[in-house]
Parts: sequence; C-alpha cells; structure tokens
Amino acid sequence: MTQYQVRLSVPRAGGWRAWSAVRGESGRRLAGPESPVIAVRMDNWVRRGRDYLHVMIAATVDAADAAEALDLAWQSFMSAAGDNAGWDMAAATAEVRPGRTEDAKRPASSS
Repeated sequence: MTQYQVRLSVPRAGGWRAWSAVRGESGRRLAGPESPVIAVRMDNWVRRGRDYLHVMIAATVDAADAAEALDLAWQSFMSAAGDNAGWDMAAATAEVRPGRTEDAKRPASSS
C-alpha cells in the first residue's frame, strides 16, 4: 500500500447561504468513523459569483494505486454529500499525488 494525497474540487450551486446551512453537517460526515480514508477534511471553499462556489476536500488515503485512492476519497465525499442536492458532480475535478514514502521521511545522513 502507498499513501496518496487526494484533492477534490466540487462545485455547489445555491450560493454562500445555502452552503452555510449544510457545511457543518457535511464536515461531520466527512470525518465520520465509516470513512475509508486515513484523514479527510473540507480544505477550503471559494465563492464563484452570487449563486455558485467550489468546495475543496483534501484526503490522505492508503491504497494500492492512484485509481483506488481517488475512488476511496470520492466515496467519502459522496457519503458526506448526502442527497447530492446542489452539487455539480459532472464538473468535479480531482488531483491525486503519491504521499511521502518512509525513505523520504528519514533525515539525510550527515556523513
């Protein structure tokens, strides 16, 4: 297994007020114990006009490959999204990067 960093950006219609009404519950569901990822959090949200914003989710995932890492992070998001009302799933984007390996965590020797 390799550790991956996954970033999802999912647009949401309805504007800031609609997002404010559901963001706390969505954040709690992301952090829930049934989540298949090591760590997941709502990283940021950016307003795009009056009735549209992008929500960014950051996840750390142990997976066999990048595709599995993305799948696990997406499943966590979908579970937190609930009934999907307001989310523009077709416009979602993702970035998957390998996390640090054990060798990269060790300090370099000074010999």
